[in-house]
Amino acid sequence: MDRRKELLLDALKSAALARGEARLYRRGKLPGLFGQRTRMHAEIANQAVHEGLLESVRVEPVGQTTVEWVRITQKGLDLLLESESPARALEALRETLAVNQQGLPLWAADMQARIEELSRGFSAEVAAMRERLEQMAQRVGEAIERIEAAQTRKPMPATVPWAREAFEYLDRRGQVGLGQRCALADLFAALKERHVELTIKEFHAGLRGLQECGLITLLPGAGDGDTPGPEYALLDGAAVHYYVERKKVPTTASDRLG
Repeated sequence: MDRRKELLLDALKSAALARGEARLYRRGKLPGLFGQRTRMHAEIANQAVHEGLLESVRVEPVGQTTVEWVRITQKGLDLLLESESPARALEALRETLAVNQQGLPLWAADMQARIEELSRGFSAEVAAMRERLEQMAQRVGEAIERIEAAQTRKPMPATVPWAREAFEYLDRRGQVGLGQRCALADLFAALKERHVELTIKEFHAGLRGLQECGLITLLPGAGDGDTPGPEYALLDGAAVHYYVERKKVPTTASDRLG
């Protein structure tokens, strides 16, 4: 209900309760059907009189102004009763529910879209968190393996002063993706940078010592001319070794038992 109709019905109700004539406008503390004579009140009052909802009874001069007295008509009473009846109230409620029902699918679709958007955002955050946790778990696992390997690794022989440098070089090759197997020629060239007095004979003797301690494995060529640096090859009976590989150390209790 708009404001103008609400004011009209209030005026008609006041006129009906007056059971006779009533002032059209309030005057000071004296009651009236409408409040102050504003433009909107005057338009509503004039329309009510014009449409026969209210009828003018008399006009009373008061000083330089006049006071209009009116009373409600049967037509005005019928309009009031129709507007205030339970049936009309239910009809208005039905109209309101119909409007809301029409807007409900849009509201539900908008709410569903918001829920789906929140769900996608939550799933993305969970996936990112899972990936970070997996990366962290992998790094922790690698750190544990290195610690366990260091604890179970056999002590390096004191007769091979370049053993630590050799292992560091082999580990670096594995870390950068060059594989575990290293040509004896490459290892000797790397060791010569720090041990310039190292000879091939001393190099071979040190390799045999590390192999006897179970720290390295000497490997032959793969065939088909796979003989890098033949001058650095190590003869072991009938076998000729061209490669060296750091021997894998069990990193868990089950591996060590196996």
